[in-house]
Amino acid sequence: MADWLLTWEGPINEVPGLTERIWIIEREPGSCFDRIALREVRGGEVRYPYPILILPGMLSHGEQLIHASWHGIQPTIPLTQHPDTAIPLYLAKRGFLTYTVDYRTHFVMPDTKDLSFMLKWGWDAWLSDIKVVVDKVKELSGKDEVILIGESFGGIASMNFASVDQESIKAIVFLDGAPIKEQAPRVISAASISELEAKKLYAVQSLIGSESVGLANQVWLRALYNPSLPSPNPNFRTLADYLMDVLYRAGLANPYSYPYTPKEVAFAVIATFDPYWPARLLIEPTDKFRVGYGNVRVPTLAIVSEFGMRIADMEVLSRINTKIIALKGYGHLDVYVNPNNVKDVNEPVYDWLLNLT
Repeated sequence: MADWLLTWEGPINEVPGLTERIWIIEREPGSCFDRIALREVRGGEVRYPYPILILPGMLSHGEQLIHASWHGIQPTIPLTQHPDTAIPLYLAKRGFLTYTVDYRTHFVMPDTKDLSFMLKWGWDAWLSDIKVVVDKVKELSGKDEVILIGESFGGIASMNFASVDQESIKAIVFLDGAPIKEQAPRVISAASISELEAKKLYAVQSLIGSESVGLANQVWLRALYNPSLPSPNPNFRTLADYLMDVLYRAGLANPYSYPYTPKEVAFAVIATFDPYWPARLLIEPTDKFRVGYGNVRVPTLAIVSEFGMRIADMEVLSRINTKIIALKGYGHLDVYVNPNNVKDVNEPVYDWLLNLT
């Protein structure tokens, strides 16, 4: 089996005092896309005993969480304005040894024509990747337990992983990423893996309204650099106003009331998403994990946006005795990048973690 390869170590230029190391490992079945990366962020002194592993959400990746960039392309530098909004940086600056991961999807370029390999990227592949990442974090930190922080999809992945392998988990923090209700609407028109294969529906590009996300679609970058461009919708004055309303209606941002999503931050995040996501992960049954949810006994904290409250399975959270913080007015992305998240999200997470250590 392939081993981890250290590919980078050095300072994080956007945030003085923090350093980053990056390892890459090849995964089965061994195509050029079957690889993941582990990113370590640390400050000058590690003061707390348990390392943090942050699992990104759908289409997100560790590079985005740390640098607000995609393969080195950084459309703006919001971190220099509000560095504490990024929870990997916030925790590392305060003495936690912090890790995050680039999923396999981060290595699929926008111009990839044949995406059939993604049909093999289901929960078994994802959780096996998380397992090798957890093992590497334990090796690097010298600790037997890891704290998982799951953003969006990463929260569901954290819970699924804990349902089958919680011995290595000290605690879980769900950042608007709790298990969702079983009756939540599907976002893809297929009900089985065989149907995906028959329709050649191997991957999806996330859509927000009628606009696709990521660097493959330049509308978000145009709005970022030229927010006063005219709107394609006559109900809005500018392109930026129109796109912010698209995000608002999707439950992703709230530009109209607290916490007042900054346009430039939202557009930078949307622009640096990965281009594709495995369709299989959107339809594969999770029954084998859900039956084990009730057996999860590690401490759990859930921070849930107003959007998340509509789809989160609150019964599951109550069953595992989760501390829940509900954020009225918050859109999904606000939990991760809004400047107000420092006091509403990151500080409560930090305080909760201190009680574990």
